[in-house]
Amino acid sequence: MTKLIYLLGAGGHGRVVLDTLLENDVKVTGIFDPKLKLHEQVFGIPVLDENDKLNDASVAEVFLVNGLGANPRIVDRQMLFNKMTRRGFSFISIKHPTANIGKNCILGEGFQVMAGSVLQNRVKAGDNVVINTGATIEHDCIIHSHAFVSPASIVCGDVTIGESAFIGAGAVLMPGVKIGNNAIVGAGAVVTKDVPSQWIVAKNPAEKIGMNVWH
Repeated sequence: MTKLIYLLGAGGHGRVVLDTLLENDVKVTGIFDPKLKLHEQVFGIPVLDENDKLNDASVAEVFLVNGLGANPRIVDRQMLFNKMTRRGFSFISIKHPTANIGKNCILGEGFQVMAGSVLQNRVKAGDNVVINTGATIEHDCIIHSHAFVSPASIVCGDVTIGESAFIGAGAVLMPGVKIGNNAIVGAGAVVTKDVPSQWIVAKNPAEKIGMNVWH
């Protein structure tokens, strides 16, 4: 049986995801995005009516791809994933051809590894995780579900990133630190010690500047 593959969202992150799918010669059936006009095309893929295509669809015939980004709000992306998995749909994982994944990595459903990113050996990551363009994840890291690692971030060895945490562009997480659930690490921050859940940290060295209210 040939699976129908639909992209959910075609904003900035969604277009990067779509580009990755096309680079892998994946046949994308259509896009669902209420912000776009029906039958408009993105990279040659048509925007379709989600209700028309999914309400009566068999979950066995469909794969979904999460095109929502996080900047730094993650909750919409997480809610979409949870909503569709509760309905029985599955999300495919994607890896850009220029990304590198080391040995003995364990990656969850709907995982996205974007262009130029590196995952060294024995990384464990949950469902719906994004490792964005040019990010580096060193050995033995644990990244929990729905976490989002932004472009050019450096995550050193033995780091733990909590569920729904957001790591900003160019941030550096030093070896062994733990980032709590729903925490936000600002762009360019250098994290040298643990960050509790829901904290927002920034600067070098990173310090608390607020609390995450978007979870």
